[in-house]
Amino acid sequence: MRALGEDRGASVADVATAWAIAKGTTPIIGVTRAGHVDGLVRARGIRLTGEEITELETLADAADVDTRGWWEQEMR
Repeated sequence: MRALGEDRGASVADVATAWAIAKGTTPIIGVTRAGHVDGLVRARGIRLTGEEITELETLADAADVDTRGWWEQEMR
């Protein structure tokens, strides 16, 4: 996520938020500082390609991070 963010002038958190948006979710973000709003604006402007989304999810799987939402069924 760091490399994708650096390419776009965004933070890791911005990329994570952009990924959540790309997956069709509405992330609930706690905004406690004005700078957090700037990050949300950056995240909203990030368009991840299908390849980038797949790469992020592959890396998450390798790190044993479950990226499925509780409502999603596992593919069999």
